[in-house]
Amino acid sequence: MVEVKVEQSKGTSAIGIDLGCKEAATDSDGGRVVGRQYRKLESKLGIAQRARNKHRVKAIHAKIKNRRSDDLHKHSHHLVDSNAAIFVGNVNYLGMAKD
Repeated sequence: MVEVKVEQSKGTSAIGIDLGCKEAATDSDGGRVVGRQYRKLESKLGIAQRARNKHRVKAIHAKIKNRRSDDLHKHSHHLVDSNAAIFVGNVNYLGMAKD
């Protein structure tokens, strides 16, 4: 077993996060997480899919996943470090899809 010191956040403000369709998340300070990481690799992915190169397609999908994960981790780490309270809006995705 390992003991780890847990440090409290030094932030004093509060922030709200709104989940959306065009952007993955937007916070009340105007910061955004864009959820369209695949656009930068879209052409390479299409070429690999048409060539039926399964290994390259799998590698490109992994790269997209890693980029998305990295962006989310960086944004969430920044929010936790700079805020004492974080509130996430209640989103009804079925209601948004019907409109």
